[in-house]
Amino acid sequence: MTQFISPGATIGIIGGGVTAFQMANTANSMGMRTVVLAPTQTDIAFEKADIPLVGDATDRTALKELTQLSTVMTFTDENVDGSLLAELATANQLPSGVDILTVTQDRYLEKVFLDDLNMNILPYTQVITPNDIKEAVDTIGYPALLKPIQKGMGVDQQLLLSTADDVARAQQLLQQRPYILEAYLQDIKEVAVIVAKAGAEVRIGPVIQNYFDRHQLKASSVRANVDPAVIVEIRRIAAKISEKLAYTGIFSLEFFLASNGTLYVKRVYPGPKLYGHLMLNTSDISEYELHLRAILGWPLPELQLAEDGVGIPLRSEDMDAVLTQIQIKPDWRFTFYPTGGELTGEIQIVGDLKAIKASVNATGHFVIQ
Repeated sequence: MTQFISPGATIGIIGGGVTAFQMANTANSMGMRTVVLAPTQTDIAFEKADIPLVGDATDRTALKELTQLSTVMTFTDENVDGSLLAELATANQLPSGVDILTVTQDRYLEKVFLDDLNMNILPYTQVITPNDIKEAVDTIGYPALLKPIQKGMGVDQQLLLSTADDVARAQQLLQQRPYILEAYLQDIKEVAVIVAKAGAEVRIGPVIQNYFDRHQLKASSVRANVDPAVIVEIRRIAAKISEKLAYTGIFSLEFFLASNGTLYVKRVYPGPKLYGHLMLNTSDISEYELHLRAILGWPLPELQLAEDGVGIPLRSEDMDAVLTQIQIKPDWRFTFYPTGGELTGEIQIVGDLKAIKASVNATGHFVIQ
């Protein structure tokens, strides 16, 4: 059972960017002080941090200083050194633990974890040497996606194999590290769910539909446009995975939904996700407050979908269009972040989904398919 932490305590946040910015902002509103460990002096999360620490998430010296300053600590994503954290922090300081990192940092171990739970996942196999690729494709078939086992690497490290020529090219490019070859689906929907866990308390959020373009999140919506039976199955899967994870905090599950209705578990992520920002205006509580409540030993509220809505992350190339929309969309909610990060802000729109999508698509800039 996570110990109760009173307002006035200091929360150590490992990681920078928008996630750490929002986490620190929420922690401040809950009466907590924050110390943020981020990689550069210009990180936007320092705008909200009481104590800024510059350093990498795997830096022993920086992490040791963080533990000395923090009552309780959390990481904003999986890009941390779990063994180092476990060595430096006490169990009370790190209520989330590090077990989830063994699942989420390694694509092969993640597949094994899901396989052991009898989850439906895409066919996959491990690739070690260039000669393994042809044999792997013979097993998986075309098209297939070759990915490094270690997560956190960019999509430029992934190769889509559709022909024998692609296999030959992959054999030439393959670096000396293990890979996963996974079946590749076309014509799919991508959906996700945020789950909060604190001991026996588990709260499952609404199913979110995500819209990507070249691996970049362009928009999210709830309710997801899926069959009610899919919602039931996603909630069942979320409850089962939550039961098996030794973890405190929020995590997300992402899924592929094939055109024939087959649901595949895609990924497990620790901590908040960009699409989870939609919860604040549609479920009346932010994913950041849920996460902080869990690690602070505060009770978790029941999650109800209060209103349908759409969230659109904003980048620098969107700003001209945004300035127009601010002047003509009184019901759209605009948030902007300090300059210096990849994201410049976001739009949240609540109401009838059909009307929202029509309004968004009519901008001529933003598109929700």
